[in-house]
Amino acid sequence: MNQAEVKRRQAEEVTNILALITILIIGWITENKGITYVALAVEIYALFWNCVSGNLSDTLGRLLRNRKNKGQYGSIERMRKNTLLFQAVLGLTGSLLLLSFSGNIAEGIFGIRYSTLILRVLSPIILLRSISAVLLGYFQGEGSELPRAISGILRQFLILGFGLLFSGMTKSYGEKVSGLLMQENFTSMYCGVGIAIAILLAEMLILLFLTVLFRGSRRLERRMGQETRYSMESGFDCIRALYSSRWPVLVTGILHVIPLLLGLLFYVKGAEDENAAALEYGLYGGKYLVLCGIAICLILILALPVLARIFQCLRNGENRFAKKVFQSGVHLCLIHGIFLTAFLTVMGGELAELLCPENAEILRKMFMGGSALILFTVPAVYFERFLQAIGKKYLVLGATGTGVCIFILFALVLTNVGKAGILSLVYAGMAEAAVRCIILGLFAYRQLRTQADWLGILIMPLGAGGVTALVCILLEKVFSPHLNSMVMILLAFAAGFLVYWLLLLLLRNLKEQELEVIPGGRLIEKLQQILHIF
Repeated sequence: MNQAEVKRRQAEEVTNILALITILIIGWITENKGITYVALAVEIYALFWNCVSGNLSDTLGRLLRNRKNKGQYGSIERMRKNTLLFQAVLGLTGSLLLLSFSGNIAEGIFGIRYSTLILRVLSPIILLRSISAVLLGYFQGEGSELPRAISGILRQFLILGFGLLFSGMTKSYGEKVSGLLMQENFTSMYCGVGIAIAILLAEMLILLFLTVLFRGSRRLERRMGQETRYSMESGFDCIRALYSSRWPVLVTGILHVIPLLLGLLFYVKGAEDENAAALEYGLYGGKYLVLCGIAICLILILALPVLARIFQCLRNGENRFAKKVFQSGVHLCLIHGIFLTAFLTVMGGELAELLCPENAEILRKMFMGGSALILFTVPAVYFERFLQAIGKKYLVLGATGTGVCIFILFALVLTNVGKAGILSLVYAGMAEAAVRCIILGLFAYRQLRTQADWLGILIMPLGAGGVTALVCILLEKVFSPHLNSMVMILLAFAAGFLVYWLLLLLLRNLKEQELEVIPGGRLIEKLQQILHIF
C-alpha cells in the first residue's frame, strides 16, 4: 500500500460519509418506511453488483500495472478489451435478471412489494457500473488513483442533488396515488422511486465522465502503437487471470452484504405488523447504522496513513519498527472507537430526540445497546486491510464467513426465541463485528509475530472512556432539563472530548508517532511539554 492508494482510500471513506449523510437527509423526505423500501432495493442491487463487478477495478488495475512493468503492452490492450466486453455482457445479464425477478425477490422472498418498482429502476445500474469499473481499472493500471476518487465523491453530490429534486416530484405523485387508493405507503414508495432515478442518472453521468476522461487519455495506446501489438494471451486467458486473482475478495465482498439482507429478511418474516417492521427497520438502517457508519469512516481516515507506514517499514527491512507502527494503528483505532462508543451510548437519548422525536425511545435503545459496533468494526477493518495487503485473502475470507454465521445464529435466536424485535439485528451485528475483529486480529498479530500490549492499547483507554461516560451522564442529568438536544450534545461532546484526551495524556498513553497522525497532535504534544508529561 503506497501513498497514492492511501489518498484514494481516504477519498473513498469521505465518499462513504457523504453517502451516509445523503441517507440521513433523504430519510427526512421519504420517512422511515421509505428508507426501508429503498434499503431493501439497494441491498439486493449491491448483492447483484458484487457478484458481477465486486473488486474488479482493483484487480484489473493490479494486473494491468504488472504487465506494464514487464513491457507487455499488447497484453494490456487485449486484457482491457476482453474484460470490457466480458463485463458488459455480464453486467447486461445481471441487469436483465434483476429487472425480470425484482418482483419475485422483493415481494416473494422479503414480502415488501413496495420495493419492486424501486428495484426495477435500479437494475440498469449493474451494467453501467460494470463498465465504469473496467475504466477505473484501466486508470489504476496507469498508476492514477485520482479518477476513482473524483468519480466517487462526484457520484454522491449528484445523488444528493438529484435525490432532493426527484424525490420531491415523485412524492407529490405518490400522495395522489395514496389518496386515490387509500394507502399511505405509496407516498414513501414513490419517494424512493425518485431516489432510484437520481442514482441512475448519477451513474449515467459518472460513466460519461469516465468515458470522456478515457478518450482524452490515450498515452498508453500511442505507446502501444510504437511497440508490438501481439500478445500470447487469449481472451480466455485474460478472463481466467482476472477471476483467479479476484475471487477471494469478490466472495468476501458478497459476504459483507449478506448480513444486511438476511437481517431484514429475518426481521420482516418474524414481525406481526408489516408497517411497524418497515418503520423500525428504517430507524435501524437510516439512523442507527448511518451514525455508526459515519463514526467508523472518520476513524478509518485517520488509521489509513498508519497502514502505509507499516508497509514502508517492511519494504525497508525495518521489521521491528513495523511492529511498533502496527501496534500504534491498533491503538488509534481503539482510542477513537472507545470515545465515540462511550459518547453515543450515553447521549443516545439526546441524539434520538434530535433525529426522530416521534420514535425516540426505540432509537435510544439502539444507541445504548449497539454503539459498541463502532469499537469492534474499526479494528476489524484495519486488520482486514492489513491482511489483504500482504496477500492473506483466504484468511480474511474465512474470518468474514465465520462472522456471517455468527450473525445468522444470533439474529435467528434473538428474533424467534428472544423476541428482541429490531434490537436483535443490533445485537447480532455487534456479535458479528466482535467475532470478526478477534479472528482477524489474531491472524494479523500472528503474521507479524508480535503480541499486543493490552494494558496500553485497550485497558487504559477503556478506563478513560468509562470516566468520560460518567462525565457525560452527569452533564446530562444537570443540564438536559434546561437545554435543547443539539446544545446538550455539543456540550457533552466538548466536555467529554477534553476529559478523555486529558486522561490519556496523564496516563502517558499516547506515543510520538501516534500524535503525528491525530488531528491536533502537535497541539497535544505542546500541551504535554507544558504539563511536563513525557
